[in-house]
This record gives sequence, structure tokens and C-alpha cells, in this order.
Amino acid sequence: LFACHLLAVGEAKFQSGPIRVGGPRKENHWKYLSKFGYGIGTGTFAVRVKLVSPKTVSNDTNLLLEVYLDEEWPEAEAVEEVCERSKHARQKNNVTVNATGDWGPWINGQLNQNIRPHIWYFAVSDCQGALQNFTHRLRFEFKAQQASGSEFSIEMQGMLSANMLFLAGFTYFVWRFSISTVAFHRSAGSVHPVIWTLSSAILIQYFSQVLHTIHLFRYRYDGSGVKALEVLSEILFMLSQVTQTSLLILIALGYTLLQSRIGELDLIIPLCFLAGVIHIMLVGFGKIKDDASYKYHENEGIVGWILMGMRFFLYGWFLWAVHSSASEAGSRLRQFLTGQFRAAGSIYFLSYPLIFLTTKCFAPYWQHAVMSIGF
Repeated sequence: LFACHLLAVGEAKFQSGPIRVGGPRKENHWKYLSKFGYGIGTGTFAVRVKLVSPKTVSNDTNLLLEVYLDEEWPEAEAVEEVCERSKHARQKNNVTVNATGDWGPWINGQLNQNIRPHIWYFAVSDCQGALQNFTHRLRFEFKAQQASGSEFSIEMQGMLSANMLFLAGFTYFVWRFSISTVAFHRSAGSVHPVIWTLSSAILIQYFSQVLHTIHLFRYRYDGSGVKALEVLSEILFMLSQVTQTSLLILIALGYTLLQSRIGELDLIIPLCFLAGVIHIMLVGFGKIKDDASYKYHENEGIVGWILMGMRFFLYGWFLWAVHSSASEAGSRLRQFLTGQFRAAGSIYFLSYPLIFLTTKCFAPYWQHAVMSIGF
């Protein structure tokens, strides 16, 4: 990985996607494209569009590329009449729609920051009615680069190095954990299913971290990374979290403490499986909105609030399970359940809500770092 880090050559953030422009619906006369956070200095951007449907038009036409500063973006978005939003734009440039259906020329620009980093937002509009009076499907490509040549948006600065450092530490932890587990197996002749389950959760999270780091290396090279690895990484991370949550609740319900076999607690397994499915669906939904204007970290928006709600629900279940098991346990076990075990579980279950809410207190370009490092 370190060799890849040395060999990687930065290009620019690259974002591509479909948009629907024109026609009778007024919301189709103005479309958000992408955003990019620039550090101090003069950064660059480039945009071009291509006609998808219809495949050709009679003449080349121009759309208006509008560039908004983060301080004025909320005010611009709040304007109900979409064609009035352009008065808040800091830059405006014509973007050519090629009549033949080929890609139009790149429209290049620069943005300068002197005092602090800023996130800039990019949109296109057809408020002059350059397109015919029906909706056209276009595809856009967007590139952005820092003054330093980095393709990472300001909120992603340092994430590759941080992930490499974390992966190195995680690798050492997995190695030590494996040695301890093997040594215990040799001395005892077997390893409890709880340890096997915990080992599985650790390995799943480890592979998630490996995939995410590879994605960041690729992103450093081409500005887009490997989306499949990014999605798979998030799914594995969520499965690891669900496995750890399920294990905590099973133990709180008395498994290994009041009974040696899972017994009637096997009813919990389908519920845990359902929780895993919901988490995977939330990852998929979050990826659909991956470059949304309001999204500054992976769990931004409705996905983050749903995850927080689920975490509170599971925490309530955990507390009920601890109380239920403590009422049947002896004094020593009751003290353990209501003391160390409940405290450790509380820290785990409440960590995400605390980090999620704390992140809201930071400027948008800091939120990704706070969420990633804290989570």
C-alpha cells in the first residue's frame, strides 16, 4: 500500500451523471451538478455535457453553468423560482450542448480562496429556453482540483494518510488477537462461539477497511475511485456493526451468563438478520445520494437520522435485556451486568449518536473528518 501511495499520480475529482433539462416543468430548468471544497489558493474546475435523448438537435445550444459559494448556497436553494437563483451565483459560463450528440467542449474555470476553505456548488440552467419545449436527457462530466494539484475535496484532505495509519494499527491488532486466540485454542482445546463471532466481526471490519483504503488510493489517481469497492466496504462495515450489536444483546439476554446454550434466544437471530438487511438498504440508498449538495459525510441526511433512531432502539433493547438478566442473576453477576457490562455497552451504542450530533456543530468542510475519525 505504501508503494502505491508513492506511485499514485493525482489528476482531479471526477463526477459524472445524468440530468434532465428543459421542458414544461420549471424545476427542470435548473439542475444541481456537483460540489467541491477548495483549500487556500486558486483551484480549478472543468465541466462538459453530452446529449443523450434525443440523440441529436438541429443546432448547438448553450446552457448556463452557475457557480455558488457555500455562504450563499442555502439562500440560493431557498429561492422557489429556480430561474431567480442565478442572481446568487459568483460565476456564470456558457456550456455548449453539441447538436450531433457528441461531448461538448470542456468549460474551464478557476476559484480563489484567500482567508479560509470554501465549498463551491455547481449547477446548470436553461432559463432562456435554448432547448426545445420538452425535456432533454443529458450527461455531464465534472472535474475539480486543488491549487496543490490534489483531487481530494477539502473535507477529504488527509483521509488517505489517516486510513493508512488506522489500517496499520488495525493490522497489528488483528495479528495480536489471532495469536491470542490460537494460543487459547491450543491450551483449552476449543474456542467459545462468542469468540468466533467476535473474530468474524473483526475480520469483516478489517476487510472493509482494506477495501476503503484501496478505493482512496484509486481516488487519488483518477478522482473517482472504485465505486464497487466503496459500496462493498460500507456494507461490510455495517455487517460488522450489526454482528457486534447482536452479540452484545445476546449476552445481555443471558447467553453465556445465565445459560450456556442459545436455546430460546435463537428467536433473536432473525431480528438481527433483519437489522442487517435494513442497514444494507440504507447504505444503498445513501449511495444514490452520494454527491448530493447537502451531503458532507457518508451518513448525512435521512440515512444518518434513521441509523441514529435504530441505534437508540437497540440501546433500549440492550438496557431492558441487562435489567431482565440482572433480576435473575446472583449478586456478583448482577453487579457485573449493571456495572462494567452496561457501561461498556452504553459507550458502544451511544457513540454513533454522539458523534453524529457533534458533527453538526462543525463547518461543512470539517464534518467528514470529524465523522470518519470519531466513528
